[in-house]
Amino acid sequence: MLSIRCRRCVTALAGDAQRSARGRALGRNVRSGGFTLVELMVVIAIVGMLVGLLIPAVQASRATARRTHCSNHLRQIGLGIHLFANSNHGRFPETIHSNIYGQKNKSWVYTLAPHMEDVDQVRVCPDDPNGAKWLEKKGTSYLINEYVAVPSPEAVLHLHKMQETSKSIVVFEGGDKRNPTDEHVHCSTWYTALKVSKGVDYVWAYMTAKEFKPDRHIGETSNYLYADGHVETISMETVYRWVQDDVTRGTNFAKPAK
Repeated sequence: MLSIRCRRCVTALAGDAQRSARGRALGRNVRSGGFTLVELMVVIAIVGMLVGLLIPAVQASRATARRTHCSNHLRQIGLGIHLFANSNHGRFPETIHSNIYGQKNKSWVYTLAPHMEDVDQVRVCPDDPNGAKWLEKKGTSYLINEYVAVPSPEAVLHLHKMQETSKSIVVFEGGDKRNPTDEHVHCSTWYTALKVSKGVDYVWAYMTAKEFKPDRHIGETSNYLYADGHVETISMETVYRWVQDDVTRGTNFAKPAK
């Protein structure tokens, strides 16, 4: 028989073993309820990747919405042009320089005011970085085509006399570096002999520096209002090809057919 001292030793050892087992079990329970540092870092990395994918998608969606908003502005301007023409013997609005409609020092777009609910709500593109300046200076993001607004032998000043309204651009989105009084595109100066002699890239640089903005919107696109009232979103690449063809053939894509 074991002595009393031995029995006490065995009992103590058994108790220590039980306590150790309970401690290990408790440790496993605590471990299973949380994350290790490595697991936490993995989760953070995954969330970061998802956010990185989501933000560009949201930005692209907003940019597309602004482009659509601009297109709607041009449609309303197109309707205003048609109503103006019907009230003025078929004539297009004239530029700030003519003042024949009593709109001194105001953009051509103000001549449409009697035919629109609020011209100030549509005369500035939401993607135009100079929008606040145009609002203050009574300007506009949208430039009327010289060939429909400025009298000249090549101009078509009457909407009802235009032969191909669905193919004739009447309003462009203006360039960023122009003055507030530059509210029409000077199409007749694009292809002078001197400019053409310097090559298509020189002509293109001149046209897009202060005249019109071919990459105003997402996807390097811009909106264009045609004489029949429809609006097209056209890529900069397409317009550049038009300019290449004009330089080669001696044409001008902005000139309406008589």
